[in-house]
Amino acid sequence: MNNTSALDDSTVSHFPVRLWTEFVILALGLPAAIWVASKLIKLSVPAATQGCPGERFLWWITGPAIAEWLFVLGVVFVLRHRQLSLKDIGVWRVGNWRAWVFALFFAALSIGGNLRFLPRMNVPISSAFFPHGFHLLAALIMGTTAGFCEEVLFRAFLMTEFADAGYRKVAQVLIPGAAFGLSHAGYLNQGFLPWLGIAVPTAFLGMMWGVAYLLRRRSLVPAIVAHFLNDATALPWISHS
Repeated sequence: MNNTSALDDSTVSHFPVRLWTEFVILALGLPAAIWVASKLIKLSVPAATQGCPGERFLWWITGPAIAEWLFVLGVVFVLRHRQLSLKDIGVWRVGNWRAWVFALFFAALSIGGNLRFLPRMNVPISSAFFPHGFHLLAALIMGTTAGFCEEVLFRAFLMTEFADAGYRKVAQVLIPGAAFGLSHAGYLNQGFLPWLGIAVPTAFLGMMWGVAYLLRRRSLVPAIVAHFLNDATALPWISHS
C-alpha cells in the first residue's frame, strides 16, 4: 500500500463497525445483489426465460457477473476514497513459486472433484478443458468473473481490511474464507444440506487461496488464475445440468 505499515501485524488500528459491516455486505449482501440482478434480467430480457437452453443459461450467469463486477467497482471507489488502488492490495502482484504451487494444487483438487460428475452427465471430460459453443462463452464469463471479482473482494480487499484492523494472519484467512462460503447463499434454494455441502468446501477452498495470497507479500495473481481454472472447467457443465 501507499503506507506499507498498514499491512504489518505490529500496526493495529481498530475500526470494528466498518470491518464487520464489510463482512456482512460481502457475505450476505453480495448474494442478495445477485438475486436482484437475476430477477431484473428475467423481467426485462425475454430470452432469459423464453430462449433456447443455451440462451437461458447465459442470461442466468449474467446476473451474478453483473453483481460481482459492480461490487468490485464499489471496492475501487472505496480504495480511491482512501487514496489507494487495487495495486496497493496486491491485485496485480505475481507472487512466487510457492504461492503458485499452493494455489494451483488446491484448484486441481477441486477441479478433480468436479470432473467426476461429468461422466454421470454423459459429458466427455475433455469438454471441460476444450469447451465449445455457448459453453465456451459460459466458461469465460464464469471463470473471469469468479477468478477476478471474488478474489479481489474476499482475498485482496477483505483480508487486507482484517489485517489493517490488527487481526493475525490466521484470522485474516479464516474469517474472509467463511464469508466467501456464506456468499454462495444462492444455493439455499436447493435446501440447507445441499447448500452446506457447497458452502463448506467453498469456504475451505477460499481459505487455501487466502494462504496463497499471503505467501508472497499479498500477491493475488496465483489465486486469480487458480480460481479462473476452477470455475471455467467443469462448473459450466455442472451448472447447466
